[in-house]
Amino acid sequence: MAKVTIVGGGSSTFTPQLMRLFIGSETLRGSTVTLMDIDRHRLEVMGRLSGRLVEREGADLKVEATTDRRESLEGTDFVITAISVGGNEAWEKDIEIPAKHGVYMPVADSVGPGGMMRAFRHIPVLLGMCRDLEEVSPGAWVLNYTNPVTANTMAMNRHSRIKAVGLCTCSSQPRTGRNLKPQTGFEAGDLRLPAPAAGLNHCAAILELKTRDGEDALRRARETATHPIVRWCLANYGVLPYCPSHWVEFFPSLCRLEDEYRGHLQGLRMKHGTRVHDMTKQDERARRWETLVERMSRGEDEISSLAALPVDEAIEVVRIMEALIEGRNDIHVVNVPNKGGAVGNMPEEAVVEVSCVVGAYGIRPIRVGELPKHLAATLSNHVRVQELTVEAAATGDRQTALEAFLQDPQISARLTPEETERLLNEMLEAHAGHLPQFNPPTQAA
Repeated sequence: MAKVTIVGGGSSTFTPQLMRLFIGSETLRGSTVTLMDIDRHRLEVMGRLSGRLVEREGADLKVEATTDRRESLEGTDFVITAISVGGNEAWEKDIEIPAKHGVYMPVADSVGPGGMMRAFRHIPVLLGMCRDLEEVSPGAWVLNYTNPVTANTMAMNRHSRIKAVGLCTCSSQPRTGRNLKPQTGFEAGDLRLPAPAAGLNHCAAILELKTRDGEDALRRARETATHPIVRWCLANYGVLPYCPSHWVEFFPSLCRLEDEYRGHLQGLRMKHGTRVHDMTKQDERARRWETLVERMSRGEDEISSLAALPVDEAIEVVRIMEALIEGRNDIHVVNVPNKGGAVGNMPEEAVVEVSCVVGAYGIRPIRVGELPKHLAATLSNHVRVQELTVEAAATGDRQTALEAFLQDPQISARLTPEETERLLNEMLEAHAGHLPQFNPPTQAA
């Protein structure tokens, strides 16, 4: 039996999928799931839905819901974080404000000005949570899905004593083989999995891949891959990227528009087979989910069953918790500090996405070797930006924030130092309501 706390438990997209996985887990029988969210309405809906599902399936689970973060963390064993400070409105600003200055990024949640601003919003909240955990549940694991995963995980490891790692739906692919067939020509069952993987979150790759017959599947992928970024990565680095649409953001030369920018970036086509994230579609999808979940929570029709909920095999957090509880020594790709040189030519201070053994001794990275040197050089620069981002987010120091912006590859490729400072000031002002650390109270004279 365990206690699992979901911080951001009012999510209408993530929480229902987690509840389906919890209900299906024999290992978690008898456990308590606590939903925590600052949005009382969404929390109530998710609490009702979760309770109905548990009752309908006869699951041996207890469901609680609270808006009190500290209360939700008392006695917990695992904390799953899935928050979005500022929501879609803030995300839209992260896309559109840099575009006004000539910086075009398709997702804007990991690196670049959008990724840094998201880190500025999330890191103080996550560190506050860790301070609570240090007092009420110091042995808990934090399993973080909140973007930017790398900077957030780095912050929690540097500024708290809590065990914190980062997870991503993309990083299931080296273990499951999901979505690899279009690039390799092989079904997952024909491959030797899990395959060794390494890099930074949203810019990581499978380093080696073999078929069950011993064939080099990467050699086949060089011939069969169709995605432009996958082909480019195989040709230049000899490794197989997963989540290639995120990769482009780490390389300014790949972030080029196909459509003409006319004051609105979302939805525009970019070169290399990507398109800018469209918040209108994101909002529509969220509204559809919220309507569905509201109906399910009220039990209005036949959809009030577990089978009606989608389940995504890419969400591996339950398998990871099971492996920790049972001491399975499973292999998963996890974001962890690079201490001991799991990725030999990346900085030890980095948080790397790398193959790990998950079991009785915790989550331990495997020494997978080195990345191609020119790829490691690019990613090491991003690590330095992430370090500055973490420091700025934790301290609220504007000069450190400016240094992070000046060091960022996307910004430095397009803007002068003076233009960079104007971009930073505009984004800090636009997000001021969610950045209290940069806006301290005026001191009395």
